[in-house]
Amino acid sequence: MQIICLLLFFVITLHVILTVLFTIYVFAMRRLLYISSLLIVLGAVMSCNRSVDKRLVLADTLMWTRPDSSLAILEKINRDSLQGEENLAYHALLLTQANFRCNIPLTSDSLINSALDYYSDNHNREHYTRSLLYKGGYYEFSANQPVEAIKWFKQAEDNADSTDYRNLAQINMRLAMLYFKHYASNNLDLEKFKKSLYYYEKLHDKRMSLLATMYIASLYRITRKDTAELLYDKAQALAIELKDSSQLYQSITGKALLYLVDSSYTDAKNCMLQALSLSNGKMENSHYFILSEAYSKLGLVDSSEFYFNKVDLNSCNSYDSVMFYRARKELAIAKGDFANATKYENNYLNLTDSLEHNKEKYELSKFESDFDNERIASKAKKVNSLNKTIYFLIASFLVFALVATAFFIISRKKRKNQQQVIDELKEESFVNYEELRNNLADFDNHFSKTMNEKLKSLEEIMTGAYNPKQDSKSNEVEHNMSPIADDDTKFWEGLYSYINIKYNGAMDKIANDFPQLSASDLNFIKLMCCGFSDAAIAVCRNYRNVASVRSRKNKIKEKMGIKETLADYVKNIICDK
Repeated sequence: MQIICLLLFFVITLHVILTVLFTIYVFAMRRLLYISSLLIVLGAVMSCNRSVDKRLVLADTLMWTRPDSSLAILEKINRDSLQGEENLAYHALLLTQANFRCNIPLTSDSLINSALDYYSDNHNREHYTRSLLYKGGYYEFSANQPVEAIKWFKQAEDNADSTDYRNLAQINMRLAMLYFKHYASNNLDLEKFKKSLYYYEKLHDKRMSLLATMYIASLYRITRKDTAELLYDKAQALAIELKDSSQLYQSITGKALLYLVDSSYTDAKNCMLQALSLSNGKMENSHYFILSEAYSKLGLVDSSEFYFNKVDLNSCNSYDSVMFYRARKELAIAKGDFANATKYENNYLNLTDSLEHNKEKYELSKFESDFDNERIASKAKKVNSLNKTIYFLIASFLVFALVATAFFIISRKKRKNQQQVIDELKEESFVNYEELRNNLADFDNHFSKTMNEKLKSLEEIMTGAYNPKQDSKSNEVEHNMSPIADDDTKFWEGLYSYINIKYNGAMDKIANDFPQLSASDLNFIKLMCCGFSDAAIAVCRNYRNVASVRSRKNKIKEKMGIKETLADYVKNIICDK
């Protein structure tokens, strides 16, 4: 992808450079530069005028360390006092985020929708990612629509910059929690927890790293017990470092469950008793069940019943119910009540493999798979579109290069032809032209003036006065070198009379002997009669080059049907006279 982007950049840059060199005048470029500079200055002034409210900046800086203080600041701000759409959108985003950080459920998604509408035009990529994230949070916590929540979380992940560690960490944590709570298949929760831990460690956020580590350890309890134990030890060390008794309690009880699954019942019991000392005598329901099960496995029925009876059965959630049947089964086995033990075992299995859970597993895992497939297809489509754009630019560049090359070749050829005319004129003598000038005095003023102008131009070229690099001089000479038009009747009539007088009716003879010749053909012959060379005729008649003059001579010769060259014929006519 980087190679494609570099190629695109090279082609566009080269295209622009060549376009500037061949199609834009320096004067126009200067104007464009002035306009661009002015626009940059105006943009800078306008951006300086868009200031972000300092109260919002303060609330954002406190969001992760003191979310309650951040919420207090935001709630005191009257939205009517905020200036500009940017501040309104920023306030809506931060207020939504602060509510989530303080575990306050939202009753509406109107605030986050206003932030999404503003940031969707990429006013701020990070804020737009955050808006997508908390839109998903609304569906996760307030609307209780996990599939819809995943949709927004995945959009946020797709939009996030690769260095936006905070948002990427949060996105993966929220996805992991959804999959964890709904028992998603294919280890999606483990994958997301690992990603979130990676980003939190990049941020040096020990508190959130601790939380992610705990969840990863809990998911490794069955498949990788040694790894899980190491992770619980790491979590316990972090909790002690942070002086977080709540997380220390959770890490110890997690380790106790690990020992219970691994049939290390004494270690499980000791961990739970350690946790009990941290909880001031009040543990979670599921943890009492763990302690009861451990005592049952050790054959201590009284202690098992003691802790089992501490549970408030009315407050049990679905996970507590699973642990309830496990502990109840082991207690029944310890008492020798195998009939009830079998019943509790069946209840436990039925609960863990319920159809509702299987349905949720399928929906959530399938949705992420579909979303990722669509995203891959979308990116492939963008790549194809980019390739087409590159091909189009390359084709455009090649066409432009061909046109520019053709233009350069034609210009060079034209310059070469002009130089050939100049070189041939420089080799000529002034004698013929001086004689012609001396004979003009008695003729019509218009004819005399026009002929003198042409002779002066030719003489300037022969003396080297014409220099393409001297713009003022070359413009003057080029003006004098303008062609003698066929419809300049006075000039051509004057020239006709001059030749007839000097050469005893030479033009009358040619016109009478060859009526098939056009007026333009006769004008061409008139210049030859006056002694104009091929180069001089090319200048006066504005031919591309001397070769064009020679080609015209051959065409006139064919019209006349003469065997000799046109130059020899004209020479014989005027010499005979």
